[in-house]
Amino acid sequence: VGADGSKSRVREVAGFKTTGWNYSQDAVICTVEHAYENDCAWQRFLPSGPLALLPIGDRFSNIVWSMTSYEASTHKSMSEVDFVNAVNSALIHGYGPHPGSTARKISLDSFFGGMGTTQSDFEIPPEVHKLVTERFSFPLSLMHARDYVSNRIALVGDAAHTIHPLAGQGVNLGFGDAHALAKVLAEGILVGSDIGA
Repeated sequence: VGADGSKSRVREVAGFKTTGWNYSQDAVICTVEHAYENDCAWQRFLPSGPLALLPIGDRFSNIVWSMTSYEASTHKSMSEVDFVNAVNSALIHGYGPHPGSTARKISLDSFFGGMGTTQSDFEIPPEVHKLVTERFSFPLSLMHARDYVSNRIALVGDAAHTIHPLAGQGVNLGFGDAHALAKVLAEGILVGSDIGA
């Protein structure tokens, strides 16, 4: 099973053909710390691309911030204080409802008919207090293998397909691949098939 990422050596050695393109964006990634535990994934949509704040336990979150290559270079080279301020500003002022905004409540109230099922206040993402790791960046691109299986080889996850890191779609596709492959293999074993053929 080739589950070795977007630059899959298994895919390359097995000769799987791919198609794809560059998104003309980079992702800046790092780990940050909050004053209190973050137990919710947050995403903000910005003119240059989304910013995701992904909890990893305790008071820590990973950041995946999509932006132009120039902006990525700038954000990687700015001071830690300036970077933390930029993250907090983007989380608070990105597109969508904002603190003090009634847009979310009005829209949900009209949908639910005022059944009292909505929250009246916008939840503010937890403030980032400090950078915990170095900032890294990588170019974003779409890649899709033309086939996922060959003789005794199967590709899953980023080895089979990469997409823009938006809302965890890539990791969820990978989980789906693994689930589908396990199901097919189990069914093959059950009926006595050669599962590698």
